[in-house]
Parts: sequence; C-alpha cells; structure tokens
Amino acid sequence: MATLERIRNKSGLLIIVIAIGLLAFLLGDLMSSGDSIFRRRNMQIAEINGTSVSYPEYQSYVTELEDYYKLNARSSALDENTSYQIREQAWNQMVQDIIMNEKYEDLGIEVTADEIFEMATGKNVHPQIRQMFTNPQTGAFDRAQVINFLQQKNLDPNANFYWLFLEKQIKKERLFTKYRDLIKKGMFVTTAQAQAEAEAKANKVDFDFVVKRYTSVPDSAVSVSEKEVKDYYNAHQNNYKQDAMRDVVYVSFDVKPSEEDRQMAAEWIENSKVEFANPETDAIQYVNMNSESNYIDRNLKFEQLSSTLQGFVKGASVNEVYGPYLENDTYKLSRIVAIKQIPDSVKARHILVGDAALADSLYALVKGGANFADIARKNSMDQGSAINGGDLGWFAEGMMVKPFNDACFENPKGSIVKVESQFGTHIIHIQDKGKPVTKYNIATLERNITYSTKTNQQVYAQAAKFASLNNTIEKFDEVITADNLVKRYGRSIKANDRTVNNLEQSREMVRWAFESDVNEMSPIFEFGDSYVIAFLTGAKEEGYQSVSAVRASIERKLRNDKKAEVIIKEMNSKKQGNDLNALASAINSEVMSASQIDFGAFQVPGAGVEPALVALATNAKVGEVSTPVAGNNGVYAVKVNNVTNNTVTVDAEKAQLSQSTGFKVDYQTTEAIRSKAEITDERSKFF
Repeated sequence: MATLERIRNKSGLLIIVIAIGLLAFLLGDLMSSGDSIFRRRNMQIAEINGTSVSYPEYQSYVTELEDYYKLNARSSALDENTSYQIREQAWNQMVQDIIMNEKYEDLGIEVTADEIFEMATGKNVHPQIRQMFTNPQTGAFDRAQVINFLQQKNLDPNANFYWLFLEKQIKKERLFTKYRDLIKKGMFVTTAQAQAEAEAKANKVDFDFVVKRYTSVPDSAVSVSEKEVKDYYNAHQNNYKQDAMRDVVYVSFDVKPSEEDRQMAAEWIENSKVEFANPETDAIQYVNMNSESNYIDRNLKFEQLSSTLQGFVKGASVNEVYGPYLENDTYKLSRIVAIKQIPDSVKARHILVGDAALADSLYALVKGGANFADIARKNSMDQGSAINGGDLGWFAEGMMVKPFNDACFENPKGSIVKVESQFGTHIIHIQDKGKPVTKYNIATLERNITYSTKTNQQVYAQAAKFASLNNTIEKFDEVITADNLVKRYGRSIKANDRTVNNLEQSREMVRWAFESDVNEMSPIFEFGDSYVIAFLTGAKEEGYQSVSAVRASIERKLRNDKKAEVIIKEMNSKKQGNDLNALASAINSEVMSASQIDFGAFQVPGAGVEPALVALATNAKVGEVSTPVAGNNGVYAVKVNNVTNNTVTVDAEKAQLSQSTGFKVDYQTTEAIRSKAEITDERSKFF
C-alpha cells in the first residue's frame, strides 16, 4: 500500500519524466543516421485504410505462397511468370485481409480453435480436408487418418507448413462466410417489389417505333457553355477517376543475324557432315554433345515425319544421312538410327510398387500363374488403375514414361516383365498389341542461325550513336521522319505493368517512366534481342482527370441532351394522332418493328442497347403513339400493336429475386468494400 501511495503522489513528476523521455527518444530516432521513421517510410510498399504495410510484411505473404506452390508442384524454382502471378495473388490476399479484418473486428466476428477442429474432424468437414483424407478405394472420409496426421505433423516440417497454411485459408473462408451471411440475412425482397417485377415481366409487346438520331441535328444548332461543362464535371467527378499513367515513344534497334552469321552456321553444319555420317560415330552421342537440341528417342511413322524427311526415308537405310537442309532458320543434318516394325498401340496392365523386395515377390507370383488383377487391386500404388485390376487399356507409343513404354512395345504379346521408372517398380502384363508398322528413329544435328557477338556489338553501337545525336524529343522526332525509322508508342502505362506493348521483359522501362520527367530520354534498354531508346511524352497522376481532358465527352453528352429537347419538341409538334407512319414521314425517318420484347430485354433489334426504348414500349398503351423519349442514340416514339400475357407468379419472382440478391452478395461483397478502401499501391518501387 505504501508503494502504491508513493506512485500516486509522484504521478505528476512521473508523467513529466515519461514525456521528456519520449521526446528524447523521438529526437534521437529522427536525428540518427538510420532513423527508423524514415526507414519505415522508405520500406513502405502500401498504405491500406491508414495502415502502413512494409516491404517485409508483403514479402512474407509472397514467401508463404511461393513455398506452398513449390510444395504442391514439387519444384524448387519458379519461373518469372509464376513469380509474378504469386506476387499479384499475395497482394490481393494482403489487401483483402486488412480491409476485411477491420470489418470482422468491428462486428466481433471470429473463428475459434474449436471451430477449426470441428471443420477438420466433425460432422461438417471442410471439402478440402475431406478430399485430402478420403479413402480412394472406398470413397469414405477417414476421420482417424486426420487425427493421426495432426498428431504426427510436427515431425515433418513440410506437412506442418502445409497444414498451417490450409488452416489459415479455412479460417479466412469461415470468417468471410459469417460476414457474408450477416449481409444476406439483412437483405429482403418485399412482396410489393416482387409483384412490381412480376407485372413488368408479365407482358411481351410487339410494337413499331421511329427514331430521330442526335446526328440529324447540327452541332451548331445547340451550344454548351463553359459553366455547364464545369457544373456537369463537378456533379459527376467520380466518373473521371484515373490511375497514374505514363505515355512513351520509342525506337527499337533489333539484333538479327547478318549474312556473315548465316554463312558461319552453314559452314559449321557442312563441316560436321563427314564425322556425323561416319557409321563408326555414335549419332545419338554426337547430337547430344554438339546439337542445339538433344536427341529425342522417338519412333515415328512415315506420316509423322516432316515433308522434307518423307522424301528422304523412302528407300533409305540405317545410318544414311540427309542434308544439310534449312528449316525454320536452323540448318540440319538427319541420320537414320533405326528402322523398326512396331505396333501403333499396346494393351497392358501393371502393378506399381515402391519396395524392390515386394516387387520381386509379386513378380514371382504372377509369373507362376497367380491372379494378376487380384494382386494389382491389393498391392498397386497406382490407385487409378488398381481398382480395375491394373488395367491401363490401349495406349499409343510415347504416352508412358520411357522404361515402361519400351518394355511394352519391345516385348511380345503375353509377356510379363518387370521394369524400373521414376515412380517405382512396374510389373507389366502385355495383353495385346496392334498391327506392326514401319517406324523410323532419326537423330538430327541442328545449328541455329543466330547473331554473333560482333553483330550484337554493331547494333548496340548504332543505338548508342542514335542516342548521343538525338537526345531531345525534337531531334528524336526529326530523325525518325528523316531516316524512315519506325516510331512506336507505349500509351497508358500503369505503375505495376510488367511490359510495354510486346517488348520482352520490359519492366525496367515501366519503372524508368515513373521515375522520369516528361521529355526525358531513357538509357539504352536491352529487351530480348532489341536495344530500345525511349522518351517520356506524358504523365498523369492518380486522382481525377482534368476538365480539359474530359471536356469533349462532357460536351457531347450535354449537346445530345439539348438535341433531345429540340427533337422532342419537333416530334410533339408533328405528331398526327396515332399515325406513326405520318410522324416518321414528317421527321424524315422510317418505321421499324420489334416483337416479343419484355421489360427485361437487353436490346431492341434495329435500335441496339436502348433501355429507355424498352421501358417506353413495355409501358405504352396499345394502339396509341407514345410521347417521345430520349435514348442513347436518339429520340424514340412507339406504337404498341399487341401484348402477350405471360404467367409470372409473385412467389416465383420473389424466389428468383432473393436468389439473385444472394448471388450479388456472394460476388460483390469484397469488391464493394475494396472500392471504398483507401489503397496506396507502392509496389512499383520494389518490383
């Protein structure tokens, strides 16, 4: 009690000491060479609803997804395209987590550990877990297997990671389901709403209509003031949001093989012919050591050969060589390795086992006459065929892994053979074979026609000279015209775009565009087989388009509105009772017809997408010429000739509307929240 009292008595002093300490901490932090506040800002990759997200935080999402992908794909590396897709997925997942977690926290929505366990082992098992732990032979979910896995998973780092990842995804899914269901329960379709919808859909109308298009009124007949443009812009500013974008112009210097390069490739293939054609030379080994492409062990029918080789193999014998010949910018020599009589297809069954000793035992059993199908069902690891007694049916050459393929096609019908593959040991029963046909095994030596280092250096020198002499946008434009070079445009480039047009791996140009000033020249970029020099010609920042940028579209909209007023006035004055033909003649138009149009119609034949026309026709009185109504392309008047009544019950319509509302909640909930979120995406600083 005495200690507590002393703290109370000295609380004022304590607050002052704390305040001074905090101030010293902040000043020290700001003035230190590696200040953490600025360092944090420099490492910021996003700000989402006021929450700053650092690069390491985002990278943790990426790394987790990469590890999950590698585990599933059984791969230790990712190609560039896959890495990009994973980064995009990680970004979207991170944004959704942040914006949705705010909602869950506000509403007190949570998922407990007991719920997760129930989804793994209870009555309503999550579909993904059910799929993982379903016995393939019985089709039944094995709850005991799940529990055993959970007890043992910590012994295997991969299994533990996989489960934790899955558990996290299931939890997110359950949180969202609870949130979505709350919204659904708040959505209700009233009887009055359903009745109005039913009545609107109950009738299909056949009608005639006339249209006077806005283009029939000269632009000079109406005027749009600057104030009207600005007033419209201010009232509809949200329609003119824009992302940050850049425009560039560039010239590309493509590196292509020169005549000297082509001649060198031709000489290389010609000089190789003597040794390649020597029967003492191992053609397969020679190709694998010297060719652009490795030897592929395939036996091809005559019809499967290229037209070039079809003419060669007729009457040719083993070890004969054809060429050199040119095919797709590659010089080639082809040598016949073997000519075989092989069936097109084989029918077989197999037993796949992982234990060599067990394989020997089972092989001895089936060779001794034991029931192959029974042994396959009980022992084969290939569950897809085991259930059918190991039966694989008929398959063509090349469909199976090579050791399996060779065993089936090279051994006689009725044989039982044992071979090893990357999947384990196969005990194969060759049940039947197709009729043998002549097949050719060919080794092809290839030499691509590619540009040399010398050619590459010459093109780079050309690009460098261009850059040094034309370092302003004015000189660039002038020389492009004078030298008949091709000027290319990259328009509306966004900060996270991966490429500019079809330039290979041109992300570097995107980053340069967002770090440069208008009319600035780029360095010489190397994209694939091209050297590229660009100028930044336009920059738009994130926000709203300016009035001047959207003036034309606003003026067009306002001008059409005013033209509509003129046309409506004209049509009203020239309307002659219920004679639509007379009105059409008076306004220099013609009568068109449409049939079986209801309130839900998307478009009208002859008019296009015109919701106003649909609404007008389905609500007009039969036999009367309607009042004119403005549409997207002109002003319309209709005369309904016939109405067909359809039976649409209120209950059925209410059920359909409720279902439609549910679908909208399912697919639009996240997007609606995300569209309102304040998201600053700064990934372009890092990628």
